[in-house]
Amino acid sequence: MKVKPGIEKIIEEKEKYLGLNFGLLTNSSGVTSKLEINLGKLLENGFKIKKLFGPEHGIWGAVADGEKVKDVIDPRFGLLVYSLYGEHLKPTQEMLEGLDGIIYDIQDVGLRYYTYIYTLGYVMEACREKGIKVIVLDRPNPLSGKVEGPVVRKGFESFVGGYGLVIRYGLTIGELARYLNEEFSMGADLEIIKMDGWRRDFYYDNTGLLWPTPSPNLPDLEHTILYTGMCLLEGVNVSVGRGTVHPFKYIGAPWINSKQLLETLNNFNHQGIEFRERTFIPFSAKYANELCYGLEFYITDREKAEPLKTALNLIHALIKLHPEDFQWDHVYHDSNGVNHFDRLIGNPDFKNLLQSGATGEELVESWRKEEKQFEELVQQYHLYR
Repeated sequence: MKVKPGIEKIIEEKEKYLGLNFGLLTNSSGVTSKLEINLGKLLENGFKIKKLFGPEHGIWGAVADGEKVKDVIDPRFGLLVYSLYGEHLKPTQEMLEGLDGIIYDIQDVGLRYYTYIYTLGYVMEACREKGIKVIVLDRPNPLSGKVEGPVVRKGFESFVGGYGLVIRYGLTIGELARYLNEEFSMGADLEIIKMDGWRRDFYYDNTGLLWPTPSPNLPDLEHTILYTGMCLLEGVNVSVGRGTVHPFKYIGAPWINSKQLLETLNNFNHQGIEFRERTFIPFSAKYANELCYGLEFYITDREKAEPLKTALNLIHALIKLHPEDFQWDHVYHDSNGVNHFDRLIGNPDFKNLLQSGATGEELVESWRKEEKQFEELVQQYHLYR
């Protein structure tokens, strides 16, 4: 049986919403189970969508990661699209003028690094301040309800890590909205339109839905599973395959000895994930147009695979094999001197431990307690079994 996403459920219940003026926060992942654009279906069914809002990558999901997005007019529907990843991260009160609420419909990936969830948080705050409603159309967590990773430490919150979340938080976007509203006292007038048929043990390919490509560098489920860990490599001076056909499935750099790296990584117990040597040339991002030597990863058993542990063992191996070439990435340093790896993992201790020789196994064991505490905390916000 195919999972029925929130966009289809709200259309079934449309009578209670007709006559209200809405803004729609969405992107190209906002489709029905038949791949119909959510905006078109809402308008066809009598919803009054007056304004559009877009997250990182823009409302069409076409802009590169980290690039600021401008306000535009949607050429098909003629509606103004306010960017929430440009001059403003949070909607202004003027943007919300004349609206009775914001409808949120974006496919999440269930990982703390993903900026869409912080856009949702800002929208919830702004709508509370304006006194209007937030309606979240729920969608599957593609990585199931499994919880993994350390909690982000206070003082290390950012637009890629915040809200006391672990890295893989195991919640649907509707459940996450409930968590944000209660745990952070947002006080939004929040309504969740639940899915039909989703279960906590479902990965995206169990849903019967086609992959909606939530952002340009996550073309399928395998890449998204790998992104769980390989995103941490964006905090060091290697390519994670951006600018290739396999982002987060390739890692490499011109200075890496791929044979030694493969041999070192094979000394660890990595179940459910296989790797091989891979040479590639990114056409953009780090090491654009340079020959990179590294590895390619394959998920062979997603229930056993631990991409976070694998990524940390990769960093451990790079420090050991290439102490003169390896660097923590300074590109993303902020004014407080916090670098990108610390933002991504949410705790400065882990970088220091890796530098001192700690392995992925040791780091994963160090956060088991807080991982379990988070899992227990969020059970009260579950909408599905």
